[in-house]
Amino acid sequence: MIKRIMKGLLAVCCALTMVSIQGVYAAEGEPVIIDDTDERFVYSEGDANHGGWGSADGSDPAASEHWSNTPGATLEISFEGNVLEIYGIKAPNHLMFTVSIDGGEAVECDGYGPSRTDGNQLLYSSEDAGIELENTAHTALLTVLDQSNEAAVNAQGISITYAKVYGGEVSEPEEPEFPGYSDVDDATSTSSGELFKIQYEPAAEWNAESGYSNLFLNGTDHYSTSGEGSEGQYYTMKFIGTGIEIYASKNTAHADFDVYIDDEFAGTGEANLESGNTQHQQLLFKAEGLDNAEHTLRVEKTPGDTATKAMQIDMIRVYHEEMAPTSITLDRSEVTMIPGGSTTLNASVEPWVATNDDIIWTSSNDAVVSVEDGVLTAAEVETKETVIITAMAAADESVYAQATITVDPSLAVMNAYVGNEKLLDIAEDYDELAVGSDPTYEGTAWRGDQLNSKVVVATMGRDVTNVQVTASDFTNEQGAVLSADNFDIKWLKEIDANIGRGNSSAPVKEFPDMIHKGGAKDIAANDVQFAWIKINVPEETQAGTYTGTITVSADELSEPFVLRYTIEVIDLVQPEAGATDIQIWQHPFSVANYYLGLGSEPTGGISYDLAEDFYFTEEHFNLMRASMEEYVEMGGHDAVANIVEEAWNHQSYYSDPSMVKWTKKADGSWEFDYTWYDAWIEFMIECGVLDPENGIGQIKCYSIVPWNNQIAYYDEASGETVRESHSPGSDSWKAMWEPFLEDFIQHSKEKGWFEITYISMDERGLSELEPAVEMIESVTDEEGNHFKISSALNYAAPEYYDFTDRIDDISINLGNASNVEQMKELSEHRRELGLNTTFYTCTGDYPSNFTISDPGDNYWDVWYTMTLGTDGYMRWAWDNFVYDMHGDITYRYWEPGDGWFFYPLEREEADMSETVGFYSTPRYELFKQGVRDVAKAKYLLESEDVSEEQKEELRSVVENLSRPSGTTSYGSRVPANEEQRMLVHSETERALEATNALAREVAGSASEEEPASEAALQALQAMVEKAVALGSDDAVLQAAIETAQALLADAENATSTAVVSALLNLSEAMADLNTGGSSDKLREDLKATIDYINAYVLTNVDNVRPAKVTELKTAVAEAYQVYMNEDATADEIRTAIRTLSEKAQELWLIVSKAELNALIESAEAISADGYTDLTYRALQAAITAAKSAAANDNATTSEVTQAITDLASAIAGLETITLDTSALEHEIELAEAILANIDDYVPSTVEGLQEKVDAAKAALSAATQEEIDAATKTLREARLTARTKADVSALEEIIAYANSLDLSGYSRASVLALNQTIAQSKLLFGDEEVSQETVNAAVEDIQNAIDALEPASVTTPDNGNSGTTAGSTNTAVATQTGMMLALLAAAGAAAAIAYRRKRS
Repeated sequence: MIKRIMKGLLAVCCALTMVSIQGVYAAEGEPVIIDDTDERFVYSEGDANHGGWGSADGSDPAASEHWSNTPGATLEISFEGNVLEIYGIKAPNHLMFTVSIDGGEAVECDGYGPSRTDGNQLLYSSEDAGIELENTAHTALLTVLDQSNEAAVNAQGISITYAKVYGGEVSEPEEPEFPGYSDVDDATSTSSGELFKIQYEPAAEWNAESGYSNLFLNGTDHYSTSGEGSEGQYYTMKFIGTGIEIYASKNTAHADFDVYIDDEFAGTGEANLESGNTQHQQLLFKAEGLDNAEHTLRVEKTPGDTATKAMQIDMIRVYHEEMAPTSITLDRSEVTMIPGGSTTLNASVEPWVATNDDIIWTSSNDAVVSVEDGVLTAAEVETKETVIITAMAAADESVYAQATITVDPSLAVMNAYVGNEKLLDIAEDYDELAVGSDPTYEGTAWRGDQLNSKVVVATMGRDVTNVQVTASDFTNEQGAVLSADNFDIKWLKEIDANIGRGNSSAPVKEFPDMIHKGGAKDIAANDVQFAWIKINVPEETQAGTYTGTITVSADELSEPFVLRYTIEVIDLVQPEAGATDIQIWQHPFSVANYYLGLGSEPTGGISYDLAEDFYFTEEHFNLMRASMEEYVEMGGHDAVANIVEEAWNHQSYYSDPSMVKWTKKADGSWEFDYTWYDAWIEFMIECGVLDPENGIGQIKCYSIVPWNNQIAYYDEASGETVRESHSPGSDSWKAMWEPFLEDFIQHSKEKGWFEITYISMDERGLSELEPAVEMIESVTDEEGNHFKISSALNYAAPEYYDFTDRIDDISINLGNASNVEQMKELSEHRRELGLNTTFYTCTGDYPSNFTISDPGDNYWDVWYTMTLGTDGYMRWAWDNFVYDMHGDITYRYWEPGDGWFFYPLEREEADMSETVGFYSTPRYELFKQGVRDVAKAKYLLESEDVSEEQKEELRSVVENLSRPSGTTSYGSRVPANEEQRMLVHSETERALEATNALAREVAGSASEEEPASEAALQALQAMVEKAVALGSDDAVLQAAIETAQALLADAENATSTAVVSALLNLSEAMADLNTGGSSDKLREDLKATIDYINAYVLTNVDNVRPAKVTELKTAVAEAYQVYMNEDATADEIRTAIRTLSEKAQELWLIVSKAELNALIESAEAISADGYTDLTYRALQAAITAAKSAAANDNATTSEVTQAITDLASAIAGLETITLDTSALEHEIELAEAILANIDDYVPSTVEGLQEKVDAAKAALSAATQEEIDAATKTLREARLTARTKADVSALEEIIAYANSLDLSGYSRASVLALNQTIAQSKLLFGDEEVSQETVNAAVEDIQNAIDALEPASVTTPDNGNSGTTAGSTNTAVATQTGMMLALLAAAGAAAAIAYRRKRS
């Protein structure tokens, strides 16, 4: 029986699929496995944080999971048997739970584990609990408890993956009766009119939603865009049946729709509500009584008032009779197996609603491969064997599909092949990776370049030892050698990481993220490992195509795997770094703390450990020197310096102390210690990051607006460190920053660093940025110059130009760069003003730079700078390490790897007395490759050797890359689907191919320009001597002589084509001179020309047009007849020479059509899906024209070139309509987090926030990017306005303290003043709008009133003591209350925004 893949995935509402596809029925004596996705698992309603459960799909029962973070959440499991086992994931933060069966005693269970496990952990066993069950039907109730193991940390949930049942029915259940209909879910879509699948038009104007099981059937729906111009949207579906029903949601934002069946109007569906709440899963249209034949359904917007609103579809139910399959498709057409191995072929039928879908499986040779229900088992064969597996429909023998199966004994031990270096492959995908088979690699480099490759090594059923990957020498067609020394081969090391962002319940997986060490490696059985190969192409390398091998050997192999590598070297020199401005932030404290082993016992997930005596010593710099020199080599000249403590509110694992020590002197003046800062900047100058004398580099000083606006300083008067928060622009804020900026200007000028120093800000709102810029501009030197300014901000629109033009260096987040034209205009506008613009990615962005990212995502990031038109790219972290960099790199705030681009050495291997190295990563190597390849494109666009037409053609590709869409998984930003994932890599491949194609034209690739032979050069030399001997001053002849002499002077680089042209030009010029000379002399010249063409031209015509070769041969034959004719006149001889010259040169100037044919093949493979009709029709026209040129043997060079240009332009001109809502979705997520804790915020600052969130959600279905961007801006500004309520705890404590004082010994006036101050301060308790600054001031007022208490005028006997009792008490009060200042500072910190994210 075929596994109903389509039915399981696409039609859960159909009665045919009510029996779970996920249940795996075991043989007798074995348990039945019930997956957590099975309908026998019934979960309490709500999401994981609100009484219900979250879920994640997986390829097997242990991979899929359901989790709940809510005590009281329940799960019911229905089963038949006498023993129940429940499996799931154990973790340090998991709660306890109970399980009861059939209402019996609840057994307490524990989800805790010292480390996170996989999904195969036994959590509950009825047998272990001593519960005896009859072998009948039962119901188990699981309830999450609000209690946890004593060892649990931040316990918050449990995770369930599957159950095992013993003793129950083990036979497969009977197939239910066909109910007479099939349900076509909205997600069952097509672009080619397949039966029972919905086709959305225009495809780019429809959006898919998923994960809403409480709203839509099967949890999914489709909706179209809205607004002007959306009236023409529709969907169609071909079906066979007698009736249909259309289910959709009714909403005020939805359009009514008209229904046509076979082009006949059939009725209307009313999906629009005038008012009220959305109504889901509504039957809006029904048609009955159709002939049981094929029909075409078309649903389009009803003209009128709702036509500009969104059209939505949930499901279509089709009533039909039982039907047999019309076709079968296998998931693989070729499979390689090892002897004794097994694998599964999955078959799907069309139409997928076919009822009689039994499949008969057969093998062409059961002795080699047997098959049962799609499960293939290979025999133990000694030689490679091939068989055909057939899957045939039981209802119709003419309907079948086949796959070719190869059993290869050489794979019995190990497999090795060339992988895709741009993709992230992990050991979890072993089954797929183990049978890969690509034995070849092709790469293109410039001289002085570097390439990257990955080799996949998979072991089979036994351990393999001494695995080595080695390179041969490579040689080109001229015999030049690229030695094996240029191949740096190392193994990738796997690192553990939680795949989520801030989600401790997300799975921990192994990622090959570290390029570790080379040499031999032992690999365990059934494992996959990866070797990374960096291929260096020295600048002195000769151009040409190099071939060689990479060999993978092991002790257990009788013969090694030999992989064939081809490297084309283009005769252009790789441009130096600097074409793209690269800014990556350094974290010197994190580097030091990691190597010192600090942070082994973090507090709240972060480390506060410091080692101040070590920072910025020579030993510290030895830990960073190698990585900083690497940074410079890549083109990095941006140095980050901390001028305040914790500028990012301790978002990192390790602390970020200030490199400048602030001291407030006892007299109220300020003093600043630049010792650390100076040492850091001098080190950066030493490494070459900065070169102040030549104005190279930027010192970015963070931050004048730190994330909590807090400044820490040493207060000389109190002898304590004080932390104060002041609002940017306030007088108290200015009073702190003005003296610092004045002193910092003077210090920077003394050091010679002023011109490259920037005061920097990071992702703040305009309410903070604007006063900060004003502050920086207001403090100047004697000449009126202020510090330069830089900021990461999200204001790209023209309406912000007046402000952003005041900032020298800005960086826009990728999430806010969806309006590409706006970004290009911003970048160009700023370039004209001499200002710098970059874009940046970090947590929450896709594509980005995480451990869980494809390495090629980093490559795309650099290429995308050209699409956005920015000067470069910024990344927030270069070396922001965590404690366990060689174990589990999970960190509470970020996607794994977001904080670093490379890995430190193992602590025990670092000798701090000398320079310490580092381990690179595939993602960093691909990032560098992007920097190099973008430099190539920019070089060509600036080259004088490239025509404007060629430059425009290149720009049409490299400046127009598509941006893939992303989604969120466990909080991490990931590709929306596999298609979007691969779009990243196809786009960058398109850009690289266009760049190298033009490079070949500019360089004259060795494969296109054969070097001239020694005989040809000698013939040219003889012709030059004859021409010079004529003694003529004819201008044409002299020019021909000079051209020929130049070629002979550089004979090493002279090409065959150039030598032929020079010789023929000389011959023709000499013939033209002989107007009055003898025919005998001309006849000699004609014979010499004929001989030359026969010897050096017609012997090398393999890749030119046959028609032109024929023409030249004809011209040679006719010229020979002239030569033999003794009566031929001088003019006839001259004409023959000229004709030979023209035909020969025309022949040699014709290029091969290989490039055109390859481009035609690529163009024909492009589907119309996702492109506008206009641009796709233009492509088809260009293909037709290109084919005509390719088929025309007499096409001229210009015609072939034009066909290539037109076709490439048509491909580049294909337009997709995609709207990016990721930034808006992110803003909604942040705003909803505020709403969830709205009682913590000042009411006036969150007034109307809910309405703005609702409006933003509505804007998710907006028709234009402009509407989405506007909604994002509106919601962001509203969110940034939100302010948490003031913390009044310090005020309460000081009032309580004041009330506890015995005031009887103080003057009435001072006591009255204190009481009035207290009374006035108490009024703040009821004021929800009060600011923290006001509360802090009230605390200080009470403190001052206590300090001002005066002793009462009481006369005491003179006993030899001076002073009064009251005076002594006053001193005591002042002493006791001094501690309240520390209270105040603590309150200010506690009042900082409670909801924080890494880059909010």
